[in-house]
Amino acid sequence: ADDFDHERVLELFQELEFRTFAERLLQAETPQQMQMFGDDEAAFKPADSLFETVIVNTPDKLAELVDVLSAADEIVWDVETTGVDQMAADLVGIALAVNDHSGYYVPVGHSKGAQLPLARVIDALRPALTAAHIPKYAHNAAFDRVVMARYGVTVTPIAFDTMIAEWLLRPTSKFLSLKAFAAQYFKIHMTPISDLIGKGKDQTSMSDVRIELAAPYAVADAVVTFKAVAMLRDELHDEGLFDLFQTLEMPLVPVIAAMEQAGVALEVSYLHRMSEQLGAQIDHIDREIKSLSGGYGDFNVRSAKQLNDVLFGKLGLPTTRLKKTTHGYSTDASSLEMLRGEHPIIDAIVEYRELSKLKGTYVDALPQLVNPHTGRIHTSYNQTGTSTGRLSSNNPNLQNIPIRTAIGREVRRAFVADEGHVLLAVDYSQIELRVLAHISEDATLIDAFAQDQDIHRATAAAVNRIPLEAVTYEQRSFAKRVNFGLIYGMGAFRLARDSELSQNEAQRFIDAYFKRLPGVRDYIENTRKQARERGVVQTLFGRRRKFPALLSAKASRNIIESEERAAINMPIQGTAADIMKRAMIDMSAALEASQLRARMILQVHDEIVLEVPEDELAAARELVVTTMESAYPLKVPLKANVEIGPNWRDMSEAD
Repeated sequence: ADDFDHERVLELFQELEFRTFAERLLQAETPQQMQMFGDDEAAFKPADSLFETVIVNTPDKLAELVDVLSAADEIVWDVETTGVDQMAADLVGIALAVNDHSGYYVPVGHSKGAQLPLARVIDALRPALTAAHIPKYAHNAAFDRVVMARYGVTVTPIAFDTMIAEWLLRPTSKFLSLKAFAAQYFKIHMTPISDLIGKGKDQTSMSDVRIELAAPYAVADAVVTFKAVAMLRDELHDEGLFDLFQTLEMPLVPVIAAMEQAGVALEVSYLHRMSEQLGAQIDHIDREIKSLSGGYGDFNVRSAKQLNDVLFGKLGLPTTRLKKTTHGYSTDASSLEMLRGEHPIIDAIVEYRELSKLKGTYVDALPQLVNPHTGRIHTSYNQTGTSTGRLSSNNPNLQNIPIRTAIGREVRRAFVADEGHVLLAVDYSQIELRVLAHISEDATLIDAFAQDQDIHRATAAAVNRIPLEAVTYEQRSFAKRVNFGLIYGMGAFRLARDSELSQNEAQRFIDAYFKRLPGVRDYIENTRKQARERGVVQTLFGRRRKFPALLSAKASRNIIESEERAAINMPIQGTAADIMKRAMIDMSAALEASQLRARMILQVHDEIVLEVPEDELAAARELVVTTMESAYPLKVPLKANVEIGPNWRDMSEAD
């Protein structure tokens, strides 16, 4: 049916962030329907028809493009490739724009059509793309930079990344993809890549797309990015975020790109041996589970339905507090945890799942990620993957590689140093608690860090009013749980749930904690109050996150409590992330200035891992520690711990 106001419906979809519905509505528009929109007609046209496209496939056109780029005040560049792996995909074409209404497409890797030799194109574009006086813009610049660097062009300076800008303004934005961004803010429908290369088993490659179809698609990416820069730059200035964007987020892009390109060596043969051992172990546990099934017989441990039959039918285990599912009752991790102690089969199932996940997700998967050209794994870092500012990663997800169990730590053994090198891992010691001490100005925390005391032992001593040397292991462990828990908004209910205390006992401990650490109490109360009144909190660097639910009269109690916990945590975790980013930028510059061959290859949580030539170890260690500990001036010292080893598991403290 057409009996509705398309524009008003689209605006509603966009206001509610119903991205899929908005895209479907835009895709359904026809030129006849556009007449309904009056003066706004052009804004709803497909992107391909809005911008002039010049295909550069002759020497004369290439020379003309070089002249345009050389005279440009700013350049947007975007690459088209055969895939999404920046270290493996082949370059198919390069789109460039120097204004918001036209662009150029230089085909270099299409299977058919007139194209200039790749080497000639690269040599022609290199001067402009590396000219220090011409700022370069992109959307997800790290990807494009790595691809171009592989072909001999290190694009610089990268002054604006529109994806990072949108994320910095709106950390939980659903419009980080360029196509979603264009639909939301410009009401432009950009051609989905699937329209060109298909989907699923019928999917082809960009190299198979005809040049005349690929060109307007690629140019639209470049020109929309150019348009986005102007809009986002103004917003960043208006929100007071441009300085953070310019001095922290953008300088980090080439650092991340260099880390992705460097990669890390993997001992594949070790993982193959580990896979065989895990396979045998899993088979043994599988047989054990079936022997504990009460005579049920053979069944598939991975089948939720059959597991239900065994646990709640044959064995009659209690179902109190368990969630109901289509197969009966939930057997997820939290459900199995509640059933611990009811029957030996539960422990066996938990171990079976843990080992199966370890084998499938890491031990068997990691060798498949080794780049055939470099022999190394090149993880992709996501600068916009979290709302607090922390980096995330994928292929592989470094944050999720298990380290709490002995068998999980074995995976790290496969990450090795290249011949003649060692791995140097440096991590911040209790950085979030140090940030908390700085922001809260709590005298107890500041004094403990100033004296380089064990902060959890010092907290336990303060709360229990006993000397440091009298603190027991249990008291220290409990204080550690509270120290970190309070940063994440933990209350008495959760403390009681996670300990053997009653809720009243937990509340008394928290009251005693706040009495001895009043600065922490004031920080939590003031941050909660600010979040409720203004709906926004920020880090020491000025990174902000808004909490609109806290300003809404319709938000439920659960949502408000969840948002308040996030608001209390954000300035702490966000500042810690900002300090890590500053350290990475400073370390990259220091390594380059010192002409050391050491290079950063991994970043996970509060840790940076470098690959260092053995003969540079002493110099690199000193440089790394100095850089990390001077990254930001807190009221307490930043402390960096260093470990060295031949692989990521077998690391020992450096003197």
